[in-house]
Amino acid sequence: MTSEDDVREVRRVHDAWFTANWGLDIPAMRECFAPEYLMFNLNGHPYYSLDEKVALWTHYEEQITVPKPPYGWDVRTTVDGDMAYVTCEAVLPIAAIGAEGTGASQLDVGEATMEVTFRSTTILRRNDGQGNKVWKIWHFHCSPLAPDDEPRPAFGDTVASRGHQGEEVVFDGSTL
Repeated sequence: MTSEDDVREVRRVHDAWFTANWGLDIPAMRECFAPEYLMFNLNGHPYYSLDEKVALWTHYEEQITVPKPPYGWDVRTTVDGDMAYVTCEAVLPIAAIGAEGTGASQLDVGEATMEVTFRSTTILRRNDGQGNKVWKIWHFHCSPLAPDDEPRPAFGDTVASRGHQGEEVVFDGSTL
């Protein structure tokens, strides 16, 4: 593969993962991850493998819905040999459909759709966990963005004043 092909494939896997969140599409999500990946989830908890991620989404199918595609901006992709990472800021629309909702105190959403803003880092390796040279996600970390109007220490700008940096991407499968 050329470096441009690597960047395209890394972004395809990243975008497929974000797209899978819309509707909690477990088969599509499974395709993106290595078996022993580690996730620091937006709900504040770690998940230590793909099996744990599938169990989480199976649980969430009864508790939350992602009724609209997530979207992101300031998407940056870096590929260096067999390692790559993608960073971005994004929005994940969530609504509770079960009594537990997200089950996370810092991610308390009601029945109305709440657009949760976050930032993420997705780390990929050209290794599917079985030694095949296929780009898979090995680590994903996301955390909430600061409130829109909170000044950034040392700079004074805000999420709102910076606006969306770069092209906005809707993760609905159209980029795949």
